[in-house]
Amino acid sequence: MLLSRFWYLILALALTAAVGGLYLATSVYNRASGTAMDQALAADKQVVSWYLNDDARRRSSLLLKAVLDETLRTQLAKASSSQNKVPEEARSKVRDALRKLNDEMPKDTFSALFAVDQYGRVIGQVGFDQASGNPDFELGGYPVVADALHGWVRDDAWVLDDRIYLIVARPVEVDTSQMPAGAVVGARIVDTSYVRQISKRSGAAIAFFAGGNVKAKAAPEGFDPTKLDTVVSDIGSLAKDKDYEQKGYSQPKILMGDVGVIYAKIAGEAWDLGAGYVVGRTASKAGTPLDLLQMADAGDKKNAPWYLLAPLFILAAGLGLIFTIFEHTRPLRTLRVEAERMAKGETDMLQVSKFRGVYRKIASDLNDGTDKVAAKGGVPRKAADLESVLGPIPAAPEMSAFSFPMEPGAAPPPTPSSPGPAPVSKPNIIQPPAPKPSGVQPPPPRQSAGVQPPPPKDIKLPPPKPDAAVAAKEPAVAAKEPAAPPAPSPATDQPRDEEDATVVSAIPPEILEASATGAHAAMKEADEISEWHNIYEEFLRTKKQCGEPTAGLTFEKFQGTLRKNREQLISKTGCKKVKFSVYVKDGRAALKASPIRE
Repeated sequence: MLLSRFWYLILALALTAAVGGLYLATSVYNRASGTAMDQALAADKQVVSWYLNDDARRRSSLLLKAVLDETLRTQLAKASSSQNKVPEEARSKVRDALRKLNDEMPKDTFSALFAVDQYGRVIGQVGFDQASGNPDFELGGYPVVADALHGWVRDDAWVLDDRIYLIVARPVEVDTSQMPAGAVVGARIVDTSYVRQISKRSGAAIAFFAGGNVKAKAAPEGFDPTKLDTVVSDIGSLAKDKDYEQKGYSQPKILMGDVGVIYAKIAGEAWDLGAGYVVGRTASKAGTPLDLLQMADAGDKKNAPWYLLAPLFILAAGLGLIFTIFEHTRPLRTLRVEAERMAKGETDMLQVSKFRGVYRKIASDLNDGTDKVAAKGGVPRKAADLESVLGPIPAAPEMSAFSFPMEPGAAPPPTPSSPGPAPVSKPNIIQPPAPKPSGVQPPPPRQSAGVQPPPPKDIKLPPPKPDAAVAAKEPAVAAKEPAAPPAPSPATDQPRDEEDATVVSAIPPEILEASATGAHAAMKEADEISEWHNIYEEFLRTKKQCGEPTAGLTFEKFQGTLRKNREQLISKTGCKKVKFSVYVKDGRAALKASPIRE
């Protein structure tokens, strides 16, 4: 599981790094966007200031035609020659001349034109209907008019009737050796149309304010101008802004989370009246990495290095699939196959050698649990041979049915082609001498049942080497054995109770000798020898039933082979005991070894 777990760790680190990188990129983008917005706002403020100054010069130059008008010059000179009441004729002629000049100028250049004599009295005006019919209306108290009456060209900003006016004034000279006869003053109201012209030429969102309220505003396409209304709540705090009071403009500020603004004063008389303008831009910020990804346009997606990302994705996915196949899919498939075999009855235990890692422990626990459940429920279980438990073991001893060389001229064993086994003669039973009495009773011999167990998987025993002495005695042994009777016909077939009866084996001398010593080890060995004697006799009967020769197969050789294989199985499996059993496989007698753990 190490590779897949290590790969999961790598993917988790990569995902964490990717998400962290997106958040870091979002923060860097927002910071860079904020810096760019501050710089853009400073540039917008400067552009608006330049535009206002340039517009003042342009409008003052348009007044040249007015100050050179002969009618204005003559009538202003007459009005300035006396402090008495201005003649109505002079007022009428000045008003007509101003109206004509205003019509000849570009549209929306001036909202109002005033002609002022040397005393500051308004001799005539066009626009600004508030002054119509008021002979006492004058502008001589404004610094811009006073400077113009002294020969200067000036511009200023006024706040009249809760409106902001941009003012330009030029002197009207009749004789260059004398004071100007008067001045012409042009006023332009800062309204929506004027602010729209500034916004269009500068590309900034602009709002003019005075008296704590926004008087006019405009914004380029893509910017909601209503967002500038929020500056009203911030105008009151400008008095505490040192930069705004001393420098005439504030530092960039953020309103409503995504709108950045800079406040600037309007140079002139309106400065002291709190009039000014504000430029704004929308801050391009991303709240989450998803917002940052959504900002990508078609060009950004096209410029992405897909030729690197696609192979990287395929490589990462392929490695992950390979790791999971080797460490998850294949072990689970093996476990499923073994479980299906166990469910079909083909095996009683899971083959532990086919599993690795945690699956090996699971298979071992399942085997142990199955054994315990079967033991508690009293369910008879056939013993599993070594190969079915641990899998093929090349170094394991090869066990099979014992076979021995036959005498010269003897017929080969018949092939079991008939439906039933060949008749078997009753073996000779030789009673040993009575054992000496002792305090230890020998274990009773185990009786062999006539019913054979079901044929489990075979573990073959190596055939013993023939003994020359035993081979020499084979004729005598064969002579003592009665000849097999012919197969009875259906008419003469009688029950063979004598042959089917259980044969009680004699107590071997080794058991009697072990019992006489009284030692625990001898008793254990005696019990095992007694069991092996029963196996030996059952093996001989089975071989005879299968028509196999038994000459030369002595108990000493049989015992030595069983002991050798028992030791090998104990060393291989670590079991406590090995149980041997006899069964028929392919028409021949065979032995099976079953390791017992407890």
